[in-house]
Amino acid sequence: MNGNTRENEKQPSDRRHFILKGMMAAILGLVGKKAFGADEPPVEGPLTTEGQVLKSSVYKGRPPIEPLDTMIRFERSDDNNGRAMTHEILSLMHEEKGKNSYPWTIYAGLSTHHEAGDGCVLCSRLHKHGPGWSAGLHSEVFTHNRAVGLGVNVEMSNDYTGPEESWVYGINIMACGPQPCLGGLVIKNNGSGPGAIFKKQISLESNGPVGIDLPAKFETGLNMHGNTIRVDEGTCIELDGKGQVKMRYLKGRIEFLNGDKCVGHLDVNGKDHGI
Repeated sequence: MNGNTRENEKQPSDRRHFILKGMMAAILGLVGKKAFGADEPPVEGPLTTEGQVLKSSVYKGRPPIEPLDTMIRFERSDDNNGRAMTHEILSLMHEEKGKNSYPWTIYAGLSTHHEAGDGCVLCSRLHKHGPGWSAGLHSEVFTHNRAVGLGVNVEMSNDYTGPEESWVYGINIMACGPQPCLGGLVIKNNGSGPGAIFKKQISLESNGPVGIDLPAKFETGLNMHGNTIRVDEGTCIELDGKGQVKMRYLKGRIEFLNGDKCVGHLDVNGKDHGI
């Protein structure tokens, strides 16, 4: 009798527990749907998205793995032998039609305080195993309007005032061997038409102590082949390491100087005679 009474007393409590569990499941289901955006209209905004949801690692084939401590990785390995065409891993297409804008398709910023190791904002590494044309970094510029168009722009700043020596280079080109490389800097004409040229192959438009410095040892420091060396009237060609012994053309005379003193001259309008 007492046992039946206890069982009857449990039944309302069990029913309440069952009802509460059902209510909690329903509430959690509704919260879950709202949290994940189920049965909701798409959020209006400036972006349009489509396709599959991407994860932090995406593979198409398995190329050799680089030792990278990366947060997001895309890898692709192909064996393409059909129609010649490009094969990209990531493509970004950007168009700006506004007149007052600073469109930057890719921006990468690094702030570092490291003392051991190397800091690099953008690393480009190429392993060339075939004879085809290859480039670690390739830039193409098609200019359709006035003003400045640059293939690569480098802006350097240095505010270090400490006593230690500091090396700040705009562009650093290194030959790493084991076989010699053909050229550190090569400028070519890509075509034979009258417009396929640079009017100035190398132009130094800044002011400073030295324009071109050759501290390394060469068999030939400057090989002009069949090209002319030209300087303006009054400009000296220095013949020693201190700039004391000089030669210049000035007012119809080729002068030889020791410091500021002219020690000899040739009159270019005079008679031809041997020296």
